[in-house]
Amino acid sequence: MPRIGPRSSLRNDLQRALEFARHASLPCFVLGGGSNALLPERLAGVVLSSNDETVRIQGALVTVGAGALWDDLVAKTLKAGLFGLENLSSIPGTVGAAPIQNIGAYGVELDRFVVSVDAMDLHNAAAVKLKANDCEFSYRDSLFKRQPGRFVVTQMTLELKPRFEPILTYQDLQTLPAKITSSPAGLRQAIQSIRGKKLPDYRLQGNVGSFFKNPILAETEIQALRRDSVISSSAGTAQGKVSAAALIQAAALRDLRVGNAGISPKHHLVIENRGGATLNDIMTLAQLIQEKVQTRFGIDLEIEPQPLTPLYHAP
Repeated sequence: MPRIGPRSSLRNDLQRALEFARHASLPCFVLGGGSNALLPERLAGVVLSSNDETVRIQGALVTVGAGALWDDLVAKTLKAGLFGLENLSSIPGTVGAAPIQNIGAYGVELDRFVVSVDAMDLHNAAAVKLKANDCEFSYRDSLFKRQPGRFVVTQMTLELKPRFEPILTYQDLQTLPAKITSSPAGLRQAIQSIRGKKLPDYRLQGNVGSFFKNPILAETEIQALRRDSVISSSAGTAQGKVSAAALIQAAALRDLRVGNAGISPKHHLVIENRGGATLNDIMTLAQLIQEKVQTRFGIDLEIEPQPLTPLYHAP
């Protein structure tokens, strides 16, 4: 798997990789950490990965290469006295993948910190700098995700806060003692602990984390779910989002499985590969979950992880 180097040589590296793929009549893919990708048993093609892990800090601005590990970046910013990313602790994957998915957790989404995203636009083989508004961020979505194969993210610039202001809107965080949430290190450790208890470790049990997006519903739909005790009256519904895990649990699907693909007993939003499950097993199980939730509640669940998409070949 070729690894694309630092920004100064990236354009040349990428062009050479695309030329090689063209001459060999092979599709070309970009892979970050692979933690949110749906991979077939065999991938016939050229797979590229960035090794640019540089982090540059200028005041409150942090510019980081696409190859850096996301959680390493969170740790480095806290050490540098810059805050805001604590709630995004322990999310696996690379910085280059983060804006594509507009990663989010525990009441915080990446887009609130993004200043710009640098990328190669393979429509015209040009290096581009997209400001936050140009990225068209929304819940687990972005311009990059809606135009798969067009952009290769090379680096991202964030603006963080020099003063720690904990964001505790997520229900699990509101019950934490003040002595924990009053420090960034304490909040980070608490979130790491919550994630560890709720989510199976992908290094031990194959999974891609949350498999479905939390659906965004009208208030009348939310009230109906509350009346039927599908969600509790105190359940948070920020921006109309309802827990997809609660819907799956209420539909009594926890024992549903296809081959060696099953729903995690730790979290109903996670589909596990329990050893030897194929991509077809995973996707068949996901489709069954979608059908049963739709039949029971009339709600469509959208899959969150994505298959690798071939790159456009730059002219």
